[in-house]
Amino acid sequence: MSSHHAFKITVLVKRKPELSEDEFHNYWAEKHPPVVNKWLAKHGVIKYVQYHTPSKYRGQTEEMWPGLGVDLVADYDGHAEFTVPSIEALKNAFADPFYKSHVQPDELKLFDPVRSYATFGYTRIYIDANKVLSQ
Repeated sequence: MSSHHAFKITVLVKRKPELSEDEFHNYWAEKHPPVVNKWLAKHGVIKYVQYHTPSKYRGQTEEMWPGLGVDLVADYDGHAEFTVPSIEALKNAFADPFYKSHVQPDELKLFDPVRSYATFGYTRIYIDANKVLSQ
């Protein structure tokens, strides 16, 4: 049996078509965090992680995981994970006027909202720090 720890939103992102991969990844890694980090922390976000998945890495999946055809590799430029203590914390973050005035405009510089998707759910942890929590 595992333990329920937190809620997580995962956003699978596609870059704006006019951005090159390098432009997208550099901006997202260097310029976007200063806009969002304090806002996220203010609203109780436990963890914010960016996963950068340039095409040169997506194309190597067949080598790393034989049998998983390249056609099955998610064709996203990256994904972001936000771990939050509650659904209410997330609602409060998006209701904050700072989101509309600063965060959302910055997101719209980077992400194609029509081709990006999100998931939301809770975590169940089975292995932590290389230790099996339960069978």
